[in-house]
This record gives sequence, structure tokens and C-alpha cells, in this order.
Amino acid sequence: MIKLCTTNSMTKDNKINPRYISLFYAVTNCALGCAIGFYYGDVTFRTIVVAIAIIICGGGIQSLCNYSIDYSRAYRKHRLDKQKGFMTPIMIGEISLTQLRKRMALVTLLIAVFGALSIYRAIGSNIQLLSWFIFLCALSILLALFYTTSSIYLYKGIGAIAIFVIFGMISILGSQFIIVAASSATIDFYPDAYLLAISAAASSLIILYVRSIRTNVREKAKTIGQVISYEISTIYLIALVSVNIACSVLACITSHRALESLFIIAGFIPMIYFVYTILRYKNKSNFLKNRFNELMLSCSFNNLIWIIVLVADFWIYY
Repeated sequence: MIKLCTTNSMTKDNKINPRYISLFYAVTNCALGCAIGFYYGDVTFRTIVVAIAIIICGGGIQSLCNYSIDYSRAYRKHRLDKQKGFMTPIMIGEISLTQLRKRMALVTLLIAVFGALSIYRAIGSNIQLLSWFIFLCALSILLALFYTTSSIYLYKGIGAIAIFVIFGMISILGSQFIIVAASSATIDFYPDAYLLAISAAASSLIILYVRSIRTNVREKAKTIGQVISYEISTIYLIALVSVNIACSVLACITSHRALESLFIIAGFIPMIYFVYTILRYKNKSNFLKNRFNELMLSCSFNNLIWIIVLVADFWIYY
């Protein structure tokens, strides 16, 4: 059982693979975008099929990101061994590099098939829209494949851009747009979708920066430049949490019921607590590992709360 508010139980008994938690977060992101699409469109067999295809694509893209991270770590270890005079093969756990590439190819094919299915069922023969969404799908796959594949990648901010585009704009706005298009309703982007896309992007960037804090702790930064960068990332993390909460609450107040914003605010309490403890104990690597997993879970649960709000509004007021 997962106890979000019990530090000792999570520290000692947390055996959930963070890869599974990240998949859960990616799936809830896409599910939230689909829920917004259902809210402004129609709930039919066609739109449900499209939503399932979108969610599978979201999980596949997250899997590619995870594979990319695994490859990056294995390659760096291989490079360090080579510098020490040891010639070791690139291994990802017990998986060889060839096996990893086969898995990545299979997942990429899965994303392409289900992505094409969702786009075709939603847009059909509209060549202009079809070409734009094919481009966005290809961009998402490429960003996922090359995510964190080199040390230069994150330093130049490309990793943050990839996170912002994939898990913010595309997962929310793209999903909402495709569901509305499949509903044959008026195709548009809605204010709450914009705000929730920014909120989801902020959540994803929070996760990315907590990961970077863990990396800095493991490397035990000593130079003035590294220390300054470390402190700036702390300030940036607080700013991201503020943007996340503000956009989510504003989306609820402006496009739904003000009273429902109380549930949204309550959903952010675990995240605020986890971020606070991360900043307070940011020098403890093992503690940060558990808090990182809990933070991803809290972001996922925030998405689920929003889905419940949208479902309630749809069935009660429509």
C-alpha cells in the first residue's frame, strides 16, 4: 500500500519502480487531455477508441524517454570504464544494447500505429490538419529518442524544452484537440485546456529539476558555479510549483465551478509537502530518491482529481 504522507514507510518500503510511476504520470496526462476533449465534445464509441489510442501513445513516448535515460547512464558508465582501461559492453541492467534497440524500435512502431489510428479517426481526409499532427507525432518521438542522450543535452536546456512540448502542450492540447475533432464538434482550443497544459508542463519540469537536484547531490558539487546553479534551480523549483498551482486553480475558477477549486487546492497539498521536504533535505541522496517517486505520484493524482472534476461537471451540468 502506498502511504503518501508517511515518510518512514515510503523510505523503507517503497519498492515501486520509478519507471512505472513515470508511465502512470504520462498516461494520466494524456487521460486529462482526453477528458477535456470529452467535456467539450461527445462521448461515443469512436471518441473512446481515439482516447485509448492517445493514452497508449503517451505511455509509449514515456517508455522511449525511460529507455533513453537508461541508455545514457549505461553509455556514460561504459565511457568511464574505457577511460580506466576496461573494455566493457554497454549493458542496461541485464539487457544488451541490441535488445534495448529492438525494444525501442517496437515501442516506436506501436506509437506510430496507434498515433496514426487516433489521428485518422479524428481528422480523416483533412490533409492540412493531418500533416500538422503527423509532424507533431514525429517531433514527439524524436524528442523522446534523443532525450538526455548526452551531457550537453540538458545543459543547453533541450531536455526542458522536450519535457515542456511533449508532456505539456502536446499531451494536453493535442489530446483535447483530437477528441473534439473526433466528436465532429467545433474544433478549438479552450481556455482551461491552455491553463492545464501550462500546469502539466510545470509539473513535468518540477520532476525534471528534482532529478537534476539528485544528480547534483550525487556529484557533490564544489565549484562556485555549480553551487550557484544549484541554488538557482531551487528558486526555479519554487516558481514552477507556484505556476502549477495558479494555472490549475485559475482553470477551475474561470471555466468550471469556483467551489471545485477547493478540491484542486487540496490535491496540491501532498505536492507542496514533498517539494518542501525535498528542499529541506536536498543534501540526502537516498531521501531524495523516495521523495522523487512520491512527487511523481502526487502529480499523477492531481491529474486524476481534475479528471473527476470534469466527469462530475459533464454528468451533472450537461
